[in-house]
Amino acid sequence: MYARKQSSYFVNKVYPNLGLEFLDFNVIKRAKRMAILRVDNHAWTDMTEEEILRSSGLILTDPATGKEGITLAAILLFGKDSTIMSVLPQYKTDAIFRVKNLDRYDDREVIITNLIDSYRRLMDFGKKHLNDIFVLDGDQSVSARDKILREIISNILAHRDYSNAYTAQFVIEKDSVFTKNSNLPHGHGELQLNKFEPFPKNPPISKVFREIGYSDELGSGMRNTNKYTKLYSGATPRFIEDNIFQIVIPLGNVASLQIGPDNKDKETNKETNKETNKETSDKIIEIMKESPEISVKKIAKMLDISIGGVRYHINKMKESGVLEHKGSTKKGMWIVH
Repeated sequence: MYARKQSSYFVNKVYPNLGLEFLDFNVIKRAKRMAILRVDNHAWTDMTEEEILRSSGLILTDPATGKEGITLAAILLFGKDSTIMSVLPQYKTDAIFRVKNLDRYDDREVIITNLIDSYRRLMDFGKKHLNDIFVLDGDQSVSARDKILREIISNILAHRDYSNAYTAQFVIEKDSVFTKNSNLPHGHGELQLNKFEPFPKNPPISKVFREIGYSDELGSGMRNTNKYTKLYSGATPRFIEDNIFQIVIPLGNVASLQIGPDNKDKETNKETNKETNKETSDKIIEIMKESPEISVKKIAKMLDISIGGVRYHINKMKESGVLEHKGSTKKGMWIVH
């Protein structure tokens, strides 16, 4: 009843006394680059940082005072760490890896920073501890692990009830991955895919996440998580709606075969393969310099490796800023920095 009767979203709370200097403009600029690289002629292309904030509903007028200011959503997305802690001291996300030491944990990271960087750090934590399996989605080779992580991480960040002091959790165990976050429920119990009706929780945050590629349209997360979990582990995920929203991803034998970073052989292979990986990346770069419009499929054929393998190297180089792709999938081109 409380959730349904809310007249406004908590993240739309306005802070008239906090100017734009309380935000990290480097994070806004990074989000702008991400949006522009995703979509040709993106609306943000010629906008200033302040115009991006206004167009995204992150600068509003406080109805109580009539004064304009940045919103809580703006601070969560782009705020300096000190700003976030000053307005929301209870805010944090707890990432836990617990396979051997079941009483405590084997690895843990407490994340207290803006949502853009929180997403990246949670993704890195998941990639560090979960085996990667490339599967076919139609005729494309994709990382089912990364697809699942994208959906469940964007969910705990974009759809959390930030008025609640409950610490969001992202936990990896031997048999499952699960997330927990505070929630304003619009029902209780396990959600069914064929009956599920999505309800927006924090629209301004979700809007920015969609623009930069962290999430898709409302309601797609549950469908995508279900689809890629079946490809990843052969199991069905669970979505439990309550005051604490939970997503549970079962891990089958294939998915959890190499779970964790502390396998000696895995660490040895990481060092042994470092040089080989660099050689492959260098070869891809040389090919792209000669043929900027070349497709991933053609690169894979030239190097005699899988399409998934080429995408792996490309994604690594994109993350490190060595490489970017401009334009559409079919008519775009590679730019080497």
